[in-house]
Amino acid sequence: MQEPSPPPRARRGRKPKGERVGTFVALPVELRRASEAIAQREQLPLGDVITRIVAEGLGLPAPAYCYPVPTTQQELPLTKAS
Repeated sequence: MQEPSPPPRARRGRKPKGERVGTFVALPVELRRASEAIAQREQLPLGDVITRIVAEGLGLPAPAYCYPVPTTQQELPLTKAS
């Protein structure tokens, strides 16, 4: 009797972000630092922040992954009023 095969494993790593082209850009220090500050504040990779800045500068829509995911704060249930 043959044993059932284990279930397929989930994909590891990042989700695909679609077709993209690597582009090297040397930024002035102040632009790099400002971009890094945005990336840190929004908890996004620097490349995603720069992609958003370029898209917005060109008047094009930026991909959804270039924006922070809004955190929804759930209210604590009130069982009794005091």
